[in-house]
Amino acid sequence: MLVAIILLAPLSGLLFYVFALKSALPPRRWAMLGCLFGPAVLPLFMARRRWSLVCARGMKYALLRA
Repeated sequence: MLVAIILLAPLSGLLFYVFALKSALPPRRWAMLGCLFGPAVLPLFMARRRWSLVCARGMKYALLRA
């Protein structure tokens, strides 16, 4: 189990780096957090990505249009 966690941490750091580049977030910070904490950082990443999108577009912009 410990070996799986040790191998998963650098992989998740790399994935967080790529996703942060796509989302216009600071990639080195998210890569470091991904390497340290692994996939546990995913909820924080998704919340930060959503918040940056809301700040960029404004509160009155609908993300899902009916």
